[in-house]
Amino acid sequence: MPYIYGTDEWDEAYQEELSKRMESETQPYIIPTPEWVAVYEKALQGDAEYKEVAKDWEGSVALHVQAKPEYGLDDDLYGLLDLWHGECRSIRIVPMEAGESADFVITASADRWLSVFRKELEPVKGMMQGKLKLKGDLPTIVRNVRAATRLVDIIADVGGRFPDTLGPEEVESLRAAVLELRERFNL
Repeated sequence: MPYIYGTDEWDEAYQEELSKRMESETQPYIIPTPEWVAVYEKALQGDAEYKEVAKDWEGSVALHVQAKPEYGLDDDLYGLLDLWHGECRSIRIVPMEAGESADFVITASADRWLSVFRKELEPVKGMMQGKLKLKGDLPTIVRNVRAATRLVDIIADVGGRFPDTLGPEEVESLRAAVLELRERFNL
């Protein structure tokens, strides 16, 4: 039976699973696995520039990655960033319901997200062009363009292995890991 998101039990089990995965997986981690998300979270939490440029930001942001079976992502994934006045309180891969309830939900194909993470597409420009679909207030995002840009810069600084660079065995391993996480954590 899967854990229920939002409970202490879910968070404790997620943290335990994350610790195991960080010990057993080879770095650089694959984007968007929980272990990669944890490295990104730590980098964001320690980034003085982000703290300054995001000091007026209020609200959670969900990055909705649409399924791409060729990358081992058979179903959509949601990464939830709990951001508040320059602080990153947490980043987690979460169930759809939690992702969709974020203050801002940004949806794109896995390929489009990879172009953002590779800094080939500026996120706010992508939203304005409709390449990234936004549920939330675009003027708020535009007023905080430096914070959005810094979020992407930190992703580039963290690095990682992109799903489109994986070999067939690695794709199958990612698929199995995502399926296991989905079943245990109701993702």
